Amino acid sequence: MSTQVFAEPSVSLEQKIGQMLLMGFIGSSPETAGALRVAEHLSGRHIGGVLFLRHNVRSREGAEGSAALFREADPGAWMAIDQEGGLVQRLSRDLGYTWIPRASQIVEEYGLDGAERLYTIGAEELRAAGFNMNLAPVADVHEDGNAVIGRHGRAYGTDGEAISAYASRFIDAFNAHQVACVIKHFPGHGRSRGDSHDGFVDITATWSEAELDPFARLINSGHAKFIMGGHLTHQQLDPSGVPVTFSRPILTGILRDRMGYDGVIMTDDLDMGAIRSHYDQRSAVIRSIQAGNDVIMMSNSAAPNMDLPQQFVDWVMQAIEAGEIEEGWIEASYQRIRRAKARFALQ
Repeated sequence: MSTQVFAEPSVSLEQKIGQMLLMGFIGSSPETAGALRVAEHLSGRHIGGVLFLRHNVRSREGAEGSAALFREADPGAWMAIDQEGGLVQRLSRDLGYTWIPRASQIVEEYGLDGAERLYTIGAEELRAAGFNMNLAPVADVHEDGNAVIGRHGRAYGTDGEAISAYASRFIDAFNAHQVACVIKHFPGHGRSRGDSHDGFVDITATWSEAELDPFARLINSGHAKFIMGGHLTHQQLDPSGVPVTFSRPILTGILRDRMGYDGVIMTDDLDMGAIRSHYDQRSAVIRSIQAGNDVIMMSNSAAPNMDLPQQFVDWVMQAIEAGEIEEGWIEASYQRIRRAKARFALQ
């Protein structure tokens, strides 16, 4: 494994900002205009990585071909995809990949050792397909009435120790094949009463401190290198009422300062309905960085913009000049990303 991801003698502030953007695209093969433009952005080190969604994975050849194109453009870039298992498995058995059962079925039918065997197969396939970031596992608690987690069996249970045990096996299997895992959805989406794909989800009345336990265990065991916050509001944890994605009291105050987390913090997709319906893109980006996020995920699918990377850098540079963002925050995020890329580079 090479660690020469950033071998340049100097990296400009603009390039450091670009490393914070994980961007999606329109296209399902390497020949599409969207894929070719992404490759240009990667070659110029204008973005830190690429997000693959369902519409990018129409065929095995197309998905793996796009990943290969991007990997050639920048071997150090993130190739990120949801390969959680169950309903959320982009590289599906319909395309010839091994089916990974949903979390609840893993617990009920396979146990910890069986989970490790299945996740090892999934990790081997994901890495072979050209990906080095899995937007999983879920560390949320299970509740039957939950529309986005419980209904689809995406959680490992209700007990923090059990959830962290299964999530640890998941992470160990993928890390062993040099695939980074992003734990989600901090501080807990499992007892919510809505889906943040559609709009704001207020967890003030349903959330409990116990939902922090799986995250805390994964942090303390050294398994948490990437954590994704949810587009969730909690007015007791942050009386301002902004979503966790924009909440410095929650992401910096609770996750970093109180829980001692020193890894990468990543947003969920800023193009999701909960954010897009209330904030313009510039505001969403700036607020995310102010809150303490290191990687900003933008699927760039609601209103595709080929020039998004340059706009992203311009927005952040302007915010730094205006005193809205401290340049030191960018440097800290860059260093966390840099360390992570040295571990999981595709070279």
